[in-house]
Amino acid sequence: MPSSFQPDSIRPFLTRSTILGRLPEVVLDALVRKGQLKSYDRGDLIYRRGDPGDSLMVVIGGRVKLANTNVGGKEVALDFLGVGDILGETSALDGKERAVDAVALEASDIFVVYTRDLLPTLLEHPKALLEIIYVLCERTRAGAAIIEDNSLRMRARAARGLLRLARRRGRRSADGATLVLAISQEELGKHLGLSRANVNRQLGQLKLANLIRIDGTEISIIDEAGLDEIGADPSSKP
Repeated sequence: MPSSFQPDSIRPFLTRSTILGRLPEVVLDALVRKGQLKSYDRGDLIYRRGDPGDSLMVVIGGRVKLANTNVGGKEVALDFLGVGDILGETSALDGKERAVDAVALEASDIFVVYTRDLLPTLLEHPKALLEIIYVLCERTRAGAAIIEDNSLRMRARAARGLLRLARRRGRRSADGATLVLAISQEELGKHLGLSRANVNRQLGQLKLANLIRIDGTEISIIDEAGLDEIGADPSSKP
């Protein structure tokens, strides 16, 4: 698929919108020259669990899902990445195989920086390395929250999962009062460990309670405190 992103825009984008922007200009210039821009259609596999981990990637355009398959053969969506987010950082740092699948949720442009070029740079510029470590810590915490949520009843699980995703991956409305998350009910179900029918029912109940609004694949959270209250109650009704 031809890229919708202009190559001469990569460096300004990385400087403005990503953790690589912490690097000195001359260093970033070198990484851009050595890196590679790749494009994917919706549904394309960017990498598979077990693939060699030889690079860090940056989402330049589009959206990406990180997922694994559980022992029952069901897909578990671990995270959803947007423009400016990085992926593949774990393998880029430890040199081991990919731990998850990465799939393009829509037409996506991905900038690839190979480990052989990246690691020496990060060792010389610890501030940028720390930013990547922060991303790793955030994903570890999010993964722990997913495991914890699986012990909750459906209503609490849906409330907590929605808030977690919206706070990490959503956007604020112009007045700052509303969190907006773009996600399909199918993908939300894979993240929450619920069937699409159960997700539909839980979202419907939250909508009737005036906690959220739904417009296609956009879910607007209009009462964060209300969702927090439901998520904190492990005895919430199904």
